[in-house]
Amino acid sequence: MFARLVFVVLFAAGLSAQSNQPALPPSVQQGYRIAGVVVNWATGQPVAGASVAIAPTTQGTERDISHSVTTGADGRFAFAGLSRGKYSLMAAAHGFMLQGFERHGMYATAIVAGPDLDSEHLVFRLQPDASVEGQVTDENNDPVQNAMVRLFEQSQEDGRQRTIPLNQGQTDDQGHFHIGHLAPGTYYLAVSARPWYAQNSRVILRRKSNDPDAETQAAQEAAALDVTYPLTFYPGSADSAGASPIVLHPGERVTADVVMRAVPALHLKIRTSNSGSAGMVGFPRVSQRIFDGYLDSVFNAPESSIEPGIVEIAGLAPGHYVIEMPGSKGANDKGANREGYREVDLAGDLEVNANDSSGFVTVAGSVLFEGAPPVPKGLAMQLSNQETGEYLGSEIRDKGQFEFEGIKPGRYTVALQGSGGYFLRKMSVTGAKLTGRTLEIGANSSVHIAVTVGRGVAQVDGVALRAGQPFAGAMIVLVPRDAANNSPLFRRDQSDSDGSFTLPNVVPGQYTVLALANGWELEWGNPAVLQPYLQGGEAVQITGDGKLQIEVQVQ
Repeated sequence: MFARLVFVVLFAAGLSAQSNQPALPPSVQQGYRIAGVVVNWATGQPVAGASVAIAPTTQGTERDISHSVTTGADGRFAFAGLSRGKYSLMAAAHGFMLQGFERHGMYATAIVAGPDLDSEHLVFRLQPDASVEGQVTDENNDPVQNAMVRLFEQSQEDGRQRTIPLNQGQTDDQGHFHIGHLAPGTYYLAVSARPWYAQNSRVILRRKSNDPDAETQAAQEAAALDVTYPLTFYPGSADSAGASPIVLHPGERVTADVVMRAVPALHLKIRTSNSGSAGMVGFPRVSQRIFDGYLDSVFNAPESSIEPGIVEIAGLAPGHYVIEMPGSKGANDKGANREGYREVDLAGDLEVNANDSSGFVTVAGSVLFEGAPPVPKGLAMQLSNQETGEYLGSEIRDKGQFEFEGIKPGRYTVALQGSGGYFLRKMSVTGAKLTGRTLEIGANSSVHIAVTVGRGVAQVDGVALRAGQPFAGAMIVLVPRDAANNSPLFRRDQSDSDGSFTLPNVVPGQYTVLALANGWELEWGNPAVLQPYLQGGEAVQITGDGKLQIEVQVQ
């Protein structure tokens, strides 16, 4: 079952119910039970003092509210007097973050209480928190204070393996950092900082003197202070391709020390006068492409207007950068305040003209609702770029219009955001290539999307079976036809204790439902990875709203 952060709310509700819960009448006490033992995943030992909570996954009777209990020395818990139904089960303890039963990322297995179902011999394997800590020092082994330490996680949550930002911390006055409450997984560490003595202002380099030797000495002194730290990946690479993975197991505490090495700073001048960007608002955004193309803003780079019509960004390390030019107007609801961008390789000081930057693309469109009803409130079109990690939204206005500004060329997934059972029935595009839900936008394009929106999504309910018996904890994947270009149509779930699963909001079309026993580390959004499993899946045809009941064999 899909387990969102609502667990936190349910868990808090359960704790509040714990001390004030009234005694249950005999008729209720004769209901079903959910019981078991909480053990440490790493050691197998019982976890005493763990808070365990349940909450019905659907609205039931008044007595089916959230409940919470605390385990004793033997780690055991029990909930009695429950009505027949499906319950989320979650637990937390000191040193163990809140987690669902048999969790896999955002998914967990719900417990079904009812006739002929064993819900009283559960083993809740609670995974202890992992952590990363370390020391950030410079080349002289002195601590680097106030460095920004960021943790990136290798994730398959969107169906493809990507490295995405997860958490961050800061070094103390001894250069030490600690990032805790981490789940098992593969992580990468990046550190951003500036040398405390760095002076990146060109004012220092412009001092004049009647003594040439004194001027030369002043210039040398200024150059010695005009330094910076490159963005440094553990253990010491200035390129994310050289970053070493940090593999965390449950309860593991890993030390990851990083050494920052100062390099001569580079200066980027952007000439804005006598160009269309002469009236730009604010300073350009400077980013680096790291890992899978994720755009990471440069940390704390000094910016200044050194003279009319020239903006300088100082303190840059050698490398490849993306510079986004701000527009002459303030930001609006159509996109970021950006007029152009340019990618540069910095090996020395560089001057560029803002007018020579590549232009951003405007993507406009219109939405036709079948049956011509008034445009529903709260619906929006979304463009997402998996390579850069950018997600852009535009609300559909009263006349069915939407518009995105500041779009860089690239591959984007088009999706409809909102509720009410609406879905994208069909699309046609001018000025770009459309394949399924994937939009390929070129440079200097003028893109228009015509969208037809229908209403009536389906729900697929099913049971995962192995050797004729219900199978709990399987990854369920609804795979659309032409999966490579229709990522918004995927649906996922985790089978519950009776093998059941639910795939909601399924758009009409042809699909294959897969049940995989050990699929949680797979790139399930990659058609090549899924290909060996498709023949063993269950084909389904969704034609409209309603519910479809199926059985799927676990592979």
